[in-house]
Amino acid sequence: MRLADLTPGASATVTAISGASRIASRLMEMGFVPGAAVQMLRRAPFGGPIQYRVHSVSISMRVAEAACISVTNDVAWSEPLATASVAELQVAST
Repeated sequence: MRLADLTPGASATVTAISGASRIASRLMEMGFVPGAAVQMLRRAPFGGPIQYRVHSVSISMRVAEAACISVTNDVAWSEPLATASVAELQVAST
């Protein structure tokens, strides 16, 4: 299955990246690496870009780029829990 085939709200695990080496390396730099959990958020009308969430970051890409990513849809998306309190973050930043 390709990443472009997911429906809004569906989640999947990246299994492989194909395509030109420049595109594949750019997708991997953006976080689409094998084993990464991805959630499809929304699709723009008239074949526009698709918005995904990977590693808690929202990324939009063209359908052609999303078609270069192979996935399996056997994962449930879960947001990572914040473990540090605001006070800990303020102390760490000073």
